[in-house]
Amino acid sequence: MPPTDRQPDDLDRRLLSLLEADARATMADLGRAVGLSRTAVLARVQRLERDGVLRGYHADVALPGAATAHRARVGIVVRTTDVAGYAARLAALPGFAEIETVTGEYDLIVLVTVPTAGQLDALLDRVQGWRETVRTTTWMVLTRYR
Repeated sequence: MPPTDRQPDDLDRRLLSLLEADARATMADLGRAVGLSRTAVLARVQRLERDGVLRGYHADVALPGAATAHRARVGIVVRTTDVAGYAARLAALPGFAEIETVTGEYDLIVLVTVPTAGQLDALLDRVQGWRETVRTTTWMVLTRYR
């Protein structure tokens, strides 16, 4: 279901902040933290999911002995009237996440996470080969604090 224009209220924002800190928190734990019943929290969380505000839950995995992933933010300038279609093409590529339209110099900012620098280079070459792509700028993530 597409996102709505409904703005989360202060209580929604508190729940979202708690879920960002611990996506595995139970509805009962969230309820205690914000002063609501488990059922009331569940209804709010389900509404946030339906509205497209809460888009998913994930595990941040680092296997022992595995090579550290290469994370990069990529600014993309495009020439297309179908930005949503372009973003959907990006989302279909391995490693592309957090695809956002933005104001300013770039049309999109994307988080790319891949196992090797070579894979990042190949993905960027592929995107740069699309006729709608005007240019890209890549910033390698050095340290992630949260």
